[in-house]
Amino acid sequence: MQLSVDQRCWLLSILLHTLCLLLLFLMGRPTSKIQPIKQEAIAIQMVHAPSKTAATAHPLVSKKAKPSAKKHIKPTSLPGDQPSPSISKHGVPVYPKTALNNDWEGTVKVKVTVSSTGKANRIRVLSSSGHPILDKAFIRSIKQQYEFRPKRSMGKNQIGTIILSHTFSLKGST
Repeated sequence: MQLSVDQRCWLLSILLHTLCLLLLFLMGRPTSKIQPIKQEAIAIQMVHAPSKTAATAHPLVSKKAKPSAKKHIKPTSLPGDQPSPSISKHGVPVYPKTALNNDWEGTVKVKVTVSSTGKANRIRVLSSSGHPILDKAFIRSIKQQYEFRPKRSMGKNQIGTIILSHTFSLKGST
Protein backbone atom coordinates (compact mmCIF):
# COMPACT_ATOMS: atom_id res chain seq x y z
CA MET A 1 0.00 0.00 0.00
CA GLN A 2 1.33 3.39 -1.05
CA LEU A 3 1.05 6.29 1.48
CA SER A 4 0.31 9.84 0.41
CA VAL A 5 2.61 12.72 1.37
CA ASP A 6 0.27 13.87 4.15
CA GLN A 7 0.02 10.37 5.56
CA ARG A 8 3.82 10.01 5.53
CA CYS A 9 4.20 13.32 7.41
CA TRP A 10 1.72 12.21 10.07
CA LEU A 11 3.44 8.88 10.47
CA LEU A 12 6.87 10.51 10.78
CA SER A 13 5.52 12.95 13.37
CA ILE A 14 4.02 10.14 15.46
CA LEU A 15 7.28 8.15 15.32
CA LEU A 16 9.39 11.14 16.39
CA HIS A 17 7.08 11.97 19.28
CA THR A 18 7.09 8.37 20.41
CA LEU A 19 10.91 8.28 20.33
CA CYS A 20 11.12 11.48 22.37
CA LEU A 21 8.75 10.13 25.00
CA LEU A 22 10.66 6.84 25.14
CA LEU A 23 13.97 8.64 25.63
CA LEU A 24 12.52 10.75 28.43
CA PHE A 25 11.14 7.67 30.14
CA LEU A 26 14.40 5.72 29.81
CA MET A 27 16.53 8.57 31.09
CA GLY A 28 14.36 8.78 34.11
CA ARG A 29 13.47 11.73 36.15
CA PRO A 30 16.24 13.62 37.87
CA THR A 31 16.28 12.74 41.51
CA SER A 32 16.87 15.36 44.10
CA LYS A 33 17.88 14.52 47.56
CA ILE A 34 16.27 16.56 50.24
CA GLN A 35 18.70 17.42 52.95
CA PRO A 36 17.24 17.34 56.43
CA ILE A 37 17.32 20.62 58.30
CA LYS A 38 19.68 20.63 61.22
CA GLN A 39 17.93 21.62 64.37
CA GLU A 40 19.83 23.33 67.11
CA ALA A 41 18.70 23.82 70.64
CA ILE A 42 18.32 27.38 71.84
CA ALA A 43 18.71 28.17 75.49
CA ILE A 44 15.91 30.30 76.92
CA GLN A 45 16.15 31.96 80.28
CA MET A 46 13.07 33.32 82.03
CA VAL A 47 13.52 36.63 83.79
CA HIS A 48 10.86 37.94 86.14
CA ALA A 49 10.24 41.67 86.04
CA PRO A 50 10.27 43.44 89.40
CA SER A 51 6.87 44.43 90.75
CA LYS A 52 5.62 47.86 89.87
CA THR A 53 5.58 50.33 92.68
CA ALA A 54 5.09 54.05 92.63
CA ALA A 55 8.67 54.65 93.79
CA THR A 56 10.43 52.28 91.37
CA ALA A 57 8.95 52.41 87.90
CA HIS A 58 10.59 50.33 85.25
CA PRO A 59 12.71 52.59 83.02
CA LEU A 60 11.58 50.93 79.79
CA VAL A 61 7.89 51.14 80.57
CA SER A 62 6.58 54.61 79.90
CA LYS A 63 3.39 56.09 81.16
CA LYS A 64 0.55 56.35 78.72
CA ALA A 65 0.66 59.64 76.91
CA LYS A 66 -2.47 61.65 77.35
CA PRO A 67 -4.16 62.27 74.03
CA SER A 68 -3.73 65.88 73.08
CA ALA A 69 -6.93 67.75 72.59
CA LYS A 70 -7.08 68.23 68.83
CA LYS A 71 -8.96 71.28 67.82
CA HIS A 72 -11.20 70.73 64.86
CA ILE A 73 -10.75 73.72 62.64
CA LYS A 74 -13.78 74.31 60.51
CA PRO A 75 -12.97 75.40 56.97
CA THR A 76 -14.08 78.86 55.94
CA SER A 77 -14.31 78.03 52.25
CA LEU A 78 -14.15 75.10 49.90
CA PRO A 79 -12.60 74.71 46.44
CA GLY A 80 -14.93 76.18 43.86
CA ASP A 81 -16.39 78.79 46.19
CA GLN A 82 -16.77 82.27 44.79
CA PRO A 83 -17.70 85.36 46.79
CA SER A 84 -20.04 86.81 44.18
CA PRO A 85 -21.83 85.71 41.01
CA SER A 86 -19.94 85.86 37.74
CA ILE A 87 -20.93 85.94 34.08
CA SER A 88 -20.59 82.64 32.22
CA LYS A 89 -22.21 83.78 28.95
CA HIS A 90 -23.27 87.17 27.65
CA GLY A 91 -24.41 88.85 24.48
CA VAL A 92 -24.46 92.33 23.02
CA PRO A 93 -27.71 94.23 23.51
CA VAL A 94 -29.61 95.26 20.40
CA TYR A 95 -29.35 99.00 19.77
CA PRO A 96 -33.00 100.12 19.55
CA LYS A 97 -34.00 101.62 16.20
CA THR A 98 -35.60 104.65 17.84
CA ALA A 99 -32.34 105.38 19.68
CA LEU A 100 -30.37 105.04 16.44
CA ASN A 101 -32.72 107.40 14.58
CA ASN A 102 -32.49 110.00 17.37
CA ASP A 103 -28.71 109.58 17.97
CA TRP A 104 -29.23 108.62 21.60
CA GLU A 105 -26.21 107.35 23.50
CA GLY A 106 -25.48 106.59 27.13
CA THR A 107 -24.20 104.17 29.74
CA VAL A 108 -26.57 101.96 31.73
CA LYS A 109 -25.48 100.57 35.10
CA VAL A 110 -27.63 97.85 36.72
CA LYS A 111 -27.57 95.66 39.80
CA VAL A 112 -28.55 92.05 39.03
CA THR A 113 -29.71 89.63 41.73
CA VAL A 114 -28.63 86.15 40.66
CA SER A 115 -30.51 83.15 42.05
CA SER A 116 -28.83 80.01 43.37
CA THR A 117 -29.57 78.36 40.00
CA GLY A 118 -27.72 81.09 38.05
CA LYS A 119 -30.75 82.96 36.69
CA ALA A 120 -31.25 86.74 36.85
CA ASN A 121 -34.08 87.21 39.36
CA ARG A 122 -34.19 90.95 39.79
CA ILE A 123 -32.58 93.73 37.76
CA ARG A 124 -32.49 97.25 39.18
CA VAL A 125 -31.16 100.29 37.31
CA LEU A 126 -28.50 102.05 39.38
CA SER A 127 -27.54 104.64 36.80
CA SER A 128 -29.68 105.36 33.76
CA SER A 129 -28.39 106.22 30.31
CA GLY A 130 -30.88 109.05 30.24
CA HIS A 131 -33.08 107.19 27.78
CA PRO A 132 -35.49 104.54 29.13
CA ILE A 133 -35.46 102.69 25.80
CA LEU A 134 -31.68 102.06 26.12
CA ASP A 135 -32.10 100.94 29.75
CA LYS A 136 -34.83 98.47 28.73
CA ALA A 137 -32.72 97.13 25.85
CA PHE A 138 -29.88 96.31 28.24
CA ILE A 139 -32.25 94.71 30.77
CA ARG A 140 -33.83 92.63 27.98
CA SER A 141 -30.41 91.39 26.84
CA ILE A 142 -29.52 90.38 30.42
CA LYS A 143 -32.73 88.36 30.73
CA GLN A 144 -32.40 86.69 27.32
CA GLN A 145 -28.67 86.33 26.60
CA TYR A 146 -26.78 86.32 29.90
CA GLU A 147 -25.99 83.26 32.00
CA PHE A 148 -24.40 83.42 35.43
CA ARG A 149 -22.43 81.23 37.80
CA PRO A 150 -24.07 81.81 41.19
CA LYS A 151 -22.33 82.88 44.36
CA ARG A 152 -20.96 79.77 46.09
CA SER A 153 -20.13 79.49 49.77
CA MET A 154 -19.10 76.30 51.62
CA GLY A 155 -19.97 74.26 48.53
CA LYS A 156 -23.55 75.55 48.27
CA ASN A 157 -24.97 77.93 45.68
CA GLN A 158 -26.45 81.09 47.14
CA ILE A 159 -28.26 84.20 46.01
CA GLY A 160 -25.87 87.04 45.19
CA THR A 161 -25.65 90.33 43.34
CA ILE A 162 -23.45 91.61 40.54
CA ILE A 163 -23.21 95.08 39.01
CA LEU A 164 -23.11 95.31 35.22
CA SER A 165 -22.87 98.24 32.85
CA HIS A 166 -23.08 98.77 29.12
CA THR A 167 -22.36 101.82 27.00
CA PHE A 168 -24.53 102.43 23.98
CA SER A 169 -22.41 104.34 21.49
CA LEU A 170 -23.14 105.17 17.87
CA LYS A 171 -19.41 104.94 17.01
CA GLY A 172 -19.34 101.23 17.84
CA SER A 173 -22.74 100.36 16.29
CA THR A 174 -22.09 101.26 12.64
